[in-house]
Amino acid sequence: MPHGFDGAVLRALGAKEHALTVRGTTRLAPHFARVHFDAPTLFQQATDSPAAWIRLWIEDPLTGVEFQRAYTISAADVPEARIDVDFLLHEPAGPASAWASSASAGDRVIAQSLGSTSFAPAPDASGLILIGDAAAVPAINSILRSLDPQREVRVLLERSHDEDELIPLTPHPGAEVRWIPRDGSSSLARAAAEMLSPGMQVWAVGETGSLKALRPVVKERAPGNRKSVHIQAYWIEGRAMGRERRV
Repeated sequence: MPHGFDGAVLRALGAKEHALTVRGTTRLAPHFARVHFDAPTLFQQATDSPAAWIRLWIEDPLTGVEFQRAYTISAADVPEARIDVDFLLHEPAGPASAWASSASAGDRVIAQSLGSTSFAPAPDASGLILIGDAAAVPAINSILRSLDPQREVRVLLERSHDEDELIPLTPHPGAEVRWIPRDGSSSLARAAAEMLSPGMQVWAVGETGSLKALRPVVKERAPGNRKSVHIQAYWIEGRAMGRERRV
């Protein structure tokens, strides 16, 4: 069983380690892969809720080091104890991207969960906007699936490559979707300024620099309480996010 300081801390907090076994993979877009897992014990702790996520420990077979990365549960079949996880395949490849690009049936990873989720509807909000990039698509898709068909929602996505727009989005009749090219850390904030209005619920995840520029725009254009604004960094340009441990 994997070990290490970070794993021990999570276990002390009640996050058990769950073995996931790959059933197969599906390439959803040129650089976007879905890995299908059997997860026989995961739902003892994890939840099938909008934007729920788990921590995966990805092992480098050459060094014996495991890297922790957080991923959204893209789809779940709780009675069958199965989940799907989507991976953005990028270059240079990080440990999770490299693993997912060559994953095959029978491969195993360890997952931990504390029932993590990051979206809940704000009942007093005048509208909803979901903001992110390619890495945020799995979470945004899970939120779109949870919304009432009559609910209007704006989706603002930043693309680093033209192929990002080939990543499938959950169809929703009330969704207005806009993709914009990434042009530095301020491009997302500039586009959001045109779409925000007072009283909106804002759910935004993505690159740290982009979100740093976005925060003051949200505060100015869509002021609200803590329950109506969620801004969370998923990645840092030029740096790795996550922990590591030795097996």
